[in-house]
Parts: sequence; C-alpha cells; structure tokens
Amino acid sequence: MLRIFARLLFVGGLCIAAGFGHAQDAPDPDSSNPERLKLARLVVVDSGLARSFHGLVAQMEEDLQNRAAATRPEAAADLRATLGDLQPEFDQAADAMTDRAAALYAARLSRRELADCAVFFAGPSGKAYVAAQPALIGDLAGALAEWRRQTSVAMMTRVREKMREKGREF
Repeated sequence: MLRIFARLLFVGGLCIAAGFGHAQDAPDPDSSNPERLKLARLVVVDSGLARSFHGLVAQMEEDLQNRAAATRPEAAADLRATLGDLQPEFDQAADAMTDRAAALYAARLSRRELADCAVFFAGPSGKAYVAAQPALIGDLAGALAEWRRQTSVAMMTRVREKMREKGREF
C-alpha cells in the first residue's frame, strides 16, 4: 500500500510542479468548466493515478481476505464470491475518486497547464514515464528509507553538538 501512496504523491507532484508558479490557495472559479475537468481527468487517467485508485481497492480486498483467512477460514470461498459480486461497486468508488482527483487538479492547474500535462502523458516520453513509475517508486522508496535513516542520525548528531555548545546535554 505504501507503493501506491508513493505513486499518488509522485504523479501528483509532477503535474503540480508543472504549475507550481500558478498554484492557488483557493479553488479557481473556472475549475468546474467541463472542458477543464475533462482535461484534468485525462491527466489523472493517463498519468497512472486512476490505476492507483483501482490498485488501492484491490489491496483493500486482499487485506480483507487475508484478515478473514486468519479469523474465519470457513468463510473464504463465500467472501471471494461476495467480493466478486461487489466489484462493480468498488470500481465505481475508484472511478469517483478519479473524478475527485480531476476536480482537485482542475482547481490547482490552469487549462493550459492541464493541456501541457495531457500532451506529455499522451506522448512517448509520458508513456515511458508511466511505464517506469512502478520501478522508480520502488527505487525511490528504498532510497528514501536510507536517506531518512542517514539524515535522522546526522540531524540528531548535529543537534546534540549544538546543544552541548549551549551547555545542555540532549
């Protein structure tokens, strides 16, 4: 699940960075424009972000089955069938999140910025970017964990040194 959340942040960051200088504190009044929402939805889908919402649903289903297998193994077959019956509802929930994400993008990025992102994701570089995302996110997760560990140790070391200079042990 961490990988999926990392993907959400990574993709969102790419398009938000594209419009960083134009980001607004309040939603843009034109953000509900149907053309702008359509562009924003295209960005959400083509960037792989919508796929991540569906991935979260699949992860939640898997988690539910794993918990049930541990506590109610006799219900496993019925649970699988029930999840299959309910799949259209879960897909609708992921699609609703796609629409919500599109509205958020439309509120933060201009029509021009959304169009630029859409062109990027529709082109060969954008498609390569989306295809590389799972591996990149895995690489980044490992690099981030190591960086966090090293930075945390360095931070604590430096804070202790500075506190000692002030006559305090920390």
